[in-house]
Amino acid sequence: MLRLGMADSLCQPLIASQFARFRSAYPKVSLQVTTTDTTGLLEKLDHNEVDMLCTMDDHVYDTNYIIADEEEIGVHFVASPAHPLSKAKRVEISQLLAEPFLLTEKGMSYRRLMDEQLARSSLEISPVLETGQADLICTLVGQNMGLSFLPDYVTEGMVRQGALTRLNVPELHVVVWKQLLYRREKWLSAPMRVMIDHLKTLRLLGGVS
Repeated sequence: MLRLGMADSLCQPLIASQFARFRSAYPKVSLQVTTTDTTGLLEKLDHNEVDMLCTMDDHVYDTNYIIADEEEIGVHFVASPAHPLSKAKRVEISQLLAEPFLLTEKGMSYRRLMDEQLARSSLEISPVLETGQADLICTLVGQNMGLSFLPDYVTEGMVRQGALTRLNVPELHVVVWKQLLYRREKWLSAPMRVMIDHLKTLRLLGGVS
């Protein structure tokens, strides 16, 4: 049994959409997946409640952990192509503040990083909808129900289809990191090696390698 801690936003692209492939390649490996925020995941890792974790947040630098794999992901404000701001070459923060926003829950990785940057300028976005369902947010933004702030791997499909537009907001720059971590003193078991090899083949913005 491999105990894997994971950010909730990674379960769909890394587990749900790839589980059949994983089971076919490694039929003898059983998984127990636990989801919570980054702080909770690191606490579980430190208390040996999970064997390894895959998080989506600010970059973790800690000599107690081995980074088995990582991927940098951009995060952008997005709008419907029908929204007037989607035609702008440059969008100011002041223009965004007047718009309705659909956001993930307060305190969640990229939402937290956005809030922190805005707070440095004494600014805040108060959403009309908060939900952990990023796919729902994408759908509603595509229907021109408001703007959002989401990682590129979540919006990539709809951007390619022309259903969403990423806004150029030079005043705010956020990136997050998908990181696969385990404790330095942890014995690297066969199931852990298998999961590392599997996740290294998956790129959120590049599919399967």
